[in-house]
Amino acid sequence: MDPLNAPPTAESARPLVEAARALSPLLRREADAAERDSRLTPEAARSLLTAGMFRLGTPKRQGGLELPVTACLDVLAELGLACPSSAWVVMLSYGAQQIAASFGDKARFELWGDGPDVPMCGVFSGAGVTAKPVEGGLLVSGRWPWASGCHQAEWGVLGVPLARADGSGSDPGVALVRTGPLTIERTWDMAGMRGTGSDTLVADGVFVPYHRVRSFSDVVARDERGDEALYRVPPGSMTLTLLAPLLGTARAVLHMTLESVEGGKPMAMSLHRRLADSPSVQAALADASTLIDSASLHLTRSAEAVDTAAASPNAPTLLERARVRMDVGHASTCLRQAVQLLLTVGGASGFSRTAAVQRYWHDLETAARHPTLNAGLAREMYGRALVGDERPVSPMV
Repeated sequence: MDPLNAPPTAESARPLVEAARALSPLLRREADAAERDSRLTPEAARSLLTAGMFRLGTPKRQGGLELPVTACLDVLAELGLACPSSAWVVMLSYGAQQIAASFGDKARFELWGDGPDVPMCGVFSGAGVTAKPVEGGLLVSGRWPWASGCHQAEWGVLGVPLARADGSGSDPGVALVRTGPLTIERTWDMAGMRGTGSDTLVADGVFVPYHRVRSFSDVVARDERGDEALYRVPPGSMTLTLLAPLLGTARAVLHMTLESVEGGKPMAMSLHRRLADSPSVQAALADASTLIDSASLHLTRSAEAVDTAAASPNAPTLLERARVRMDVGHASTCLRQAVQLLLTVGGASGFSRTAAVQRYWHDLETAARHPTLNAGLAREMYGRALVGDERPVSPMV
């Protein structure tokens, strides 16, 4: 049986999954250089662009794919098999496009008037960010760290403070900003997901017109009920997509471990001639495979529910949204546990700096610490919703 066997691919994603699979040899070849340089290589970025991976969240009206969440999970997981960093950059671009499409026709034309293949990045939390009102818009300055994919991005979805009309302070806002006038500080030096190039974007008095600015509360509410379902999915539910690269990562580790076991690797310090002969190894492989399947099933369940709710005239309830976050947190835990089991089966040799499996491990463990994948916070959200407690735990539910 194919150890990478996954649930049936959504029909709308099938050609893109095949395209992602075709990119795999190149992305694997470039992965070491991406890790060394802390950013995707030009060859990897170009191949993703050419294959249409930066139009997944672009509206169909602008020539894009407007891919539903369920279908996008399949594509991102396939990319994650080859290069988790590449999958992460594509995922962040999809999420930024999903937010940007809600800014109105004028902003859409500026983003996609010249074509649908527009890489994007997004950071809600900045450092020292100011937004000075001027005629027709804001002069924005500040720094936005952790900007995954900023080296490829042509636009950024960036958090900015919006002054209240009564002068009593400011509220969080979101601005669509061209990356051309921004600079990049090389601050990304992590143990994992190095290829994402998640450096710091810097703005110094960059003008942003008001039609490219929205309050964060409006973005979170996502109360638009037009005929484009994807753009009605609330940002909290879009956290599902962050798990897709990690699902592909865990499947890749399972595949590499099974190749080693089936290749006849001996079991040191035992009388078993091969790892495959050991009942404890067999049990660990079974547990790891089931944990990966469990993560996939939870993500698929939630993605289908999200897509169904987005196509419905009724917004999802708090309980439904909280269950999505719980599924995300639980899936993250399952994938980390699965990879730990597989690393133990593979032994210390897998931690060689030349072994691909250790890079996948570093990538998964780093990405799984993203704040939206916090399993403890997800349990708080879901637990409160289950008992009817509507006190907010996070704005991203």
